[in-house]
Amino acid sequence: MSSGGSPIPWKKIAGVSLVVVTTFIGIATFLFGDTVLCKLKGVDVGFLKCDNPSESKTATETPPLPPKFPPPPESPKPDPTPSSPTSTSSPAPVSPPTRTVSVDEKRCTVEQNGSTINIGFLEGFCPFVGNLSSNNLENRYRFKIDNPSNISLFLDDVNSEVQMSLFSDKDGTGVTGNNYGYTSAYKSKSGLIKQELGVGSYILVVRFKARDTNYSLQIVNDTSQVENIGLLEQKTVPKNGSVSLKKREQFYSFQLGNPSNISLYLDGVNSEVQMSLFSDKDDTGVTGNNYGYTSAFYSKPGVIKQELGRGNYIVVVRLKARETDYNLTMSAP
Repeated sequence: MSSGGSPIPWKKIAGVSLVVVTTFIGIATFLFGDTVLCKLKGVDVGFLKCDNPSESKTATETPPLPPKFPPPPESPKPDPTPSSPTSTSSPAPVSPPTRTVSVDEKRCTVEQNGSTINIGFLEGFCPFVGNLSSNNLENRYRFKIDNPSNISLFLDDVNSEVQMSLFSDKDGTGVTGNNYGYTSAYKSKSGLIKQELGVGSYILVVRFKARDTNYSLQIVNDTSQVENIGLLEQKTVPKNGSVSLKKREQFYSFQLGNPSNISLYLDGVNSEVQMSLFSDKDDTGVTGNNYGYTSAFYSKPGVIKQELGRGNYIVVVRLKARETDYNLTMSAP
């Protein structure tokens, strides 16, 4: 308090000053924002939103934590297929190489209906095994022929008598018609039927006769297995082959354009082998007239010499005892 005057109202002045400063800061904040005022030295007002440089620096320098599980790698994208400027069609697939199947490798078409086996068209060699008993008195085999053919039926490997009969298939109904031959097989003897058959359907019946037994059966279209050696005139043609229980006969055909003297020479065997010469009946591949036959042995060749006219002929080499190789030479000098 000073003498002679009123005391100075400091509190009032301080309050007014604070109001003025606060009003100024509010106006500056509105115009310039918190960032400009925070840079002014000496300004430290709690309601300003100023960043702490040390805290910001620490936050930015802290590396991010790795993910708990790494993300799966991206699948590689396939390369785009360039389109052809001239064609949009795909290239044709390459066919695999084919292999010629020999006659011996052909499989018969077989369809069984009860005790009847349907073979379909008979080509080449069809082997079967079966059994007969008092509960299974017969088995039947049906087949068709689409060209006149020589047919051979072989029945083996029985331990009791078994009968084999060949019939026509009456009107294709499965009913036996005309009988084309019958025979019996025994433990010590094979059963054999050889027959020339025309186009049609046929039934082979294998029948129980005495005791239960197994059997082996071969149904062969000989004509479909003929090996054609072509024109024989002024030629010598050697052939090597073999005969066995699985391949009992081999057929060869040849042609003569003019009457010729032919020679057939069979050797190189270690068991008896038979050789026969036939005409080719009506050029069908079916054996016709017999022009001679002979046998070759280990110590003796088989020879057929014959004067033949113009035409087609068939030579048959046949197993007689045990399996063996052979050498056949055909010539018409």
